[in-house]
Amino acid sequence: MSKLSSEQAKEYLAEREGEVCFVDVRSQDEFKSGYIPQSKCIPLPEISNRLNEFPKDRPILLSCQSGMRSAKARQLLESYGFSDIFEVDGGFSAWKRAGLPTSKKKKAGISIQRQVLLTAGTLVLSGTLLSHFVNPTWWLLPAFVGAGLSFAGVSGFCGLAKVLERMPWNRER
Repeated sequence: MSKLSSEQAKEYLAEREGEVCFVDVRSQDEFKSGYIPQSKCIPLPEISNRLNEFPKDRPILLSCQSGMRSAKARQLLESYGFSDIFEVDGGFSAWKRAGLPTSKKKKAGISIQRQVLLTAGTLVLSGTLLSHFVNPTWWLLPAFVGAGLSFAGVSGFCGLAKVLERMPWNRER
């Protein structure tokens, strides 16, 4: 059985207190807005670089928002030789729906998505005003931002979000 219901996962954690490596594979942003106590955040894209944080001699329990990313994380970890892996069926959403305890980081700050919108909007506005009042060449700035946002929409990869995630105010303390 590789999937545990929320209730089963809670019992599993209680029975094996301190033995289970419980990992939430959502983004730091999602994790900060609400998470299951006892879990630590290792976002799915970072797993390959943080394999040393996963024990091979203890069970691993994975969770995400709805179950899709934890399934991908399980497959990835299995490809690296990890074997005792379980998923919270339905992820954080199911856990919360079941009325089980959740936690929230005290100071969540502005989400990465809002930071991207704020930064992109400011750059577009600044480039437009500068091209009108200073030098017409400044039109390249909003064009560059627009191209980046279009690429992010098509590919699912946002370079600006990656840069913002690394800023000091967005790092875990």
